[in-house]
Amino acid sequence: MPTPDPLCTPEQAQQLVLQEIPLLGVERVPLFEAMGRVLAEDIPARHDSPPHDNSAMDGYALRHADIAAAHAGHPAFLEIVEDIPAGYVPKKSVGPGQASRIMTGALVPDGADTVIRVEDTRAEGGKVAILDPDEAGVNIRRRGEDVQAGQVVVGAGTYCGPGELALLASLQRALVPVRRRPVLAILSTGDELVEIDEPLAPGKIVNSNTYGLAALALASGALPLMLPIARDEEAEIRRAVESALSADFILSSGGVSVGDYDYVKKVLGELGAQVKLWRVAMKPGKPLFFCTLQGKPYFGLPGNPVSSLVSFLQFVRPAIRKAAGHVPGEWFLPVVTARLEHSITNEDQRRQYARARLRLDQGQLLAAAPQGQDAHMLSSMLGANGLLLLAPGVRLEAGDEVQAQLFGEL
Repeated sequence: MPTPDPLCTPEQAQQLVLQEIPLLGVERVPLFEAMGRVLAEDIPARHDSPPHDNSAMDGYALRHADIAAAHAGHPAFLEIVEDIPAGYVPKKSVGPGQASRIMTGALVPDGADTVIRVEDTRAEGGKVAILDPDEAGVNIRRRGEDVQAGQVVVGAGTYCGPGELALLASLQRALVPVRRRPVLAILSTGDELVEIDEPLAPGKIVNSNTYGLAALALASGALPLMLPIARDEEAEIRRAVESALSADFILSSGGVSVGDYDYVKKVLGELGAQVKLWRVAMKPGKPLFFCTLQGKPYFGLPGNPVSSLVSFLQFVRPAIRKAAGHVPGEWFLPVVTARLEHSITNEDQRRQYARARLRLDQGQLLAAAPQGQDAHMLSSMLGANGLLLLAPGVRLEAGDEVQAQLFGEL
C-alpha cells in the first residue's frame, strides 16, 4: 500500500485532510432543529420589523408642537381621547390639544409624533399634564428601523445560535435551509477491548475511545454512528469497514501503527483506499492515518485514548466543520495566550499538545497542566479545557506566556 512522505507537520496534515473534505448537501429542518447548524441560503425579510410605528414606553402619544413650551412649573394639559393597549389598533387620531394613553409595543395613532413616558406626566381626570416635553419624536420605534422587507437579514454560512433563531422566528421562518450534519461512523479495533458493560478480564481494557470520540463528534456538530468492536482479524475488520461506508466520514481507533496485528491499513489497501498521510510530527497523536475510501474520508486514529481525542480535535473537528458549511475562520480551535502557573518542559522533538485547565483570574488567563501527560492517561482530560502548544525541546517557567487551544468553556 503506497504511502506519501512518512511525517507531516500538524499544519501540513490539516491541509491534506481539508482538501479532501466536500461540502455536504442542504436540508430543510424545523426552526428549533437549526440550532447549531449553518444556514445554506440567504434569508430575506418578508415584512418590515417593526411592522408599524409603535411605542417604546408606557406613556402618552401626542403632537410635540402642543407641549414644546411645557415644564414642571408650567405643564401642558391635553385631553385624553383613547387608551391603546399592545395589540390594539387605534380608532382615533390625535388632534391639536389631544393625547392617547399608550402601552409599550402599541401602535402609534395617526397624528401623534411623540410619546412622553408616563413618569413625566400627571393624569388629572380626563386630561394629562405633561411635565417634561423631551424631544420631538422620542420613544417611538419606527417601522422598518430594524429590518426592511426584502432585506437579506441572515446570510448563507451563518451559524445558528439562540440569537439567530430568535431573529428567524421574527421573520416567520418555520422551516430553515441548513447544511446537513455529517454522520461519523466510529469503529474501535483490537482483541484487547471489552465494552463498558462486560467483565474486565486479565489483559483486557475498556473501549473508552468510541464513547469519547462520539462525544467529541456531537460537540463538533456531527452525528456519531457507534459501531461494535472489531477484533484483530482481517475478515472482521473488512466487514466493519464496509458497513461504515454508509456514513459521511469513517473513524477507526487503533490498528494504524506498525505491529504484527495492525490490520486496518492492510484492509484499506485491499479495498482501494487512496492514502493521503500517515504519521504527524506531534505528541500525542503521531500515528495518524488518513485516506479516502470510495470517496469517503477515512481517519485512522491512534489507539491510545488521549492520542485519539487530541487527533480528533486537530483533524476531524476541522473536517466536520468544513463539511457542515462553517466559514474557514471557524474550522479550527481558537488559540489564546495564557500565563503558566508552573514550569513545564517538552523534551520531545515534536510539538506537544499538553492537556491543561485554563481559568480567568482578575482578567488574566492562567494555565495549569496535570503531571500525567502520557498518551494513555485519560485522567489528564478530566476538567481539561485547553491544549498547551509546546515547541520541541522548550522549557517554560511559571509566569511565562504560552499559546493554548481552547476546546472547552473557561
